[in-house]
Amino acid sequence: MLLARFATLLFLSSLLAAQKPGWQPSFTDDFEARELNLTRWTPRDPLLPVASSSPANLPVSGGSLHMTSPSALSTFGLFAQPYGRFEIRFRTGAETRARFRLLPVPPAPLPAITVFEVTGESNKISVANSWGTPQTERTYGDVFPVPDLTARFHTVTVVWERDRIAWTLDGKEKLVSTEGVSSLPAFLLIDLASGTLDIDYIRVWHHPDRAEPDPLE
Repeated sequence: MLLARFATLLFLSSLLAAQKPGWQPSFTDDFEARELNLTRWTPRDPLLPVASSSPANLPVSGGSLHMTSPSALSTFGLFAQPYGRFEIRFRTGAETRARFRLLPVPPAPLPAITVFEVTGESNKISVANSWGTPQTERTYGDVFPVPDLTARFHTVTVVWERDRIAWTLDGKEKLVSTEGVSSLPAFLLIDLASGTLDIDYIRVWHHPDRAEPDPLE
């Protein structure tokens, strides 16, 4: 009982911390259902002309989504917005290769905000802002050490504003990009090439004074 109350307090405190003055929730999935919510997610990558991911690779249990490779999830056609606060709490398996990106509508590889990427190593993640065309692509990003991604959950937050994009890892700001900041509505895309990815939650907020969301509903 005490553990349950403590977990509830942590959950409420995280919501209060995220909802700073002016921020309003626009998309939330805490994966508390028994299966993937298809009103929020499409089990495919809209950039690739391939079949949908197998439901067997996207089970939901214990309050988390447990992705196994190969699989992909996107909100294309269901949710997109320009600017906002985007947050994910996740844990990986060994030798996992996965990305969480914000991509433009209509779907294109650029401009792209990489919320996080892991490339098979459990002690580092990379983030990036990419813009331009395939011929003129520019990227501003970095790679950060992180305590074992397989041992516990970590939280990455991106605050995307009109003139800057800032990345925070476990509550500590790590990078700010002020060049090539996109103004296009973006959908969420998670692709898992190898390994496993457990997602505790994904939450998005918008700020009415800075930009209106485009829920595509």
